[in-house]
Amino acid sequence: MEKERAKGRGGGKKITVGVVGPGSSCSVVERSLYDIDRDLDVKCYVREQVNACGEVMDECEQASDVVLFTGCAIEGYVREIREMQRPYTSVERSALSLANAFLEMQRQNIELDAFSIDIVEHQVIEDMLDAFHLLARNIYSISFQPGVEERDYVDWHISLQKAGKTNVALTSMAWVHQTLRDQGYLTIYLGPTRAMVRLALERLRNAYVLSEAVYAQIAVAVLQLTNYGRNPDNYYASFISRAEIEKEIVRYVELLQGAFFAFGEREYIIFCNAGIVRENANQLLRLQGRVREHGIQLNVGIGMGVTANKAEMNAREALDYTLKRGRQEIYWIDQARTLQGPIGQDRQLKYELISSDPRVLEITRRSGLSVASVQKIIAVAEARQSFVFDAHELAQCLEVTVRSARRIMNRVMESGLGSVHAKESPVNGGRPKTLVEFHFQM
Repeated sequence: MEKERAKGRGGGKKITVGVVGPGSSCSVVERSLYDIDRDLDVKCYVREQVNACGEVMDECEQASDVVLFTGCAIEGYVREIREMQRPYTSVERSALSLANAFLEMQRQNIELDAFSIDIVEHQVIEDMLDAFHLLARNIYSISFQPGVEERDYVDWHISLQKAGKTNVALTSMAWVHQTLRDQGYLTIYLGPTRAMVRLALERLRNAYVLSEAVYAQIAVAVLQLTNYGRNPDNYYASFISRAEIEKEIVRYVELLQGAFFAFGEREYIIFCNAGIVRENANQLLRLQGRVREHGIQLNVGIGMGVTANKAEMNAREALDYTLKRGRQEIYWIDQARTLQGPIGQDRQLKYELISSDPRVLEITRRSGLSVASVQKIIAVAEARQSFVFDAHELAQCLEVTVRSARRIMNRVMESGLGSVHAKESPVNGGRPKTLVEFHFQM
């Protein structure tokens, strides 16, 4: 399936849009997409509740080029439970949704200044209140919160109406709307419209073009059998082990439809399509595991670029990074010089090796640190959800000595970008440990 899809990319290929959401919304979105562009191929994957949409995502992504969620709540939920492989977006409820709801409220003689509303951005609500010259007497808003069941949104809307604080519930979730109606509460559904679908389709097309650009890039993977060596006591066993490993590498390269070359006894270079490498990251992890069964450590650096030379340079740099860490890991550097990894771990480090971000450049100017070091500290801090470091942690992060890390910490504090968070005294005595909080939050 993936090989056929890769071959079919580009060349005026009809785009298949997978639409995910409740039946009523899917019908509106499907009809709107065909009205906008008859050449689209639309497939609907219907689930009435948000937390059931994950069940169809494997099938949807396999059969579609892009994914369109009928609402932001579904997109938010799916992003929490999986890493999307296809370009995606959602039909966002805009000011038009709220304007239509206000018109419906006026038609039903419902006061406009006492309602509860979910999912819609707070700024959109404020803009519409300003446009209708309304004071927020009793207006309650709640955003999408991962892990919160739709039943909880129903209970929230009901509690406000029961308390006499609101007259009507405005909801972006079809199941919530239907449940409120069935229980006799006033509710208006903020459903998708053709105008909203048109904007979402434009975003999808842009994302698809970028995705296709990735497929036009070259990827180079440098595989190194880091601890491989011939066994002088069993000369032939070493050859057999290496032959088995090369069989596994050949199977992986065949899956990528790429080419590979052996460099010496321990290194292999693979040339292939960048997009296919991304789609088959799990296969590379499996290859790493099979090599490990032979007692060999496989380190991998992947590089991407518009030329083979640039891609290989990035791959070499990514491999060097894994070797410095001394672990069996996979990192890659893309065309934008962003380092990502370790691939396959729950929390991946991701930072730009080159940055034009004004905030990063200001930190480098004041602290004297390099852009890469600043980006690395930010990436590690965000991954561990704490900007507090001691000297040993910072040394490990930047791959410098503890003494150098202490000097960096002092320099950062002198620049006003850090402060002492706490001091810890070791139980067995010795030098107190200083914990410094880095004020690098973006």
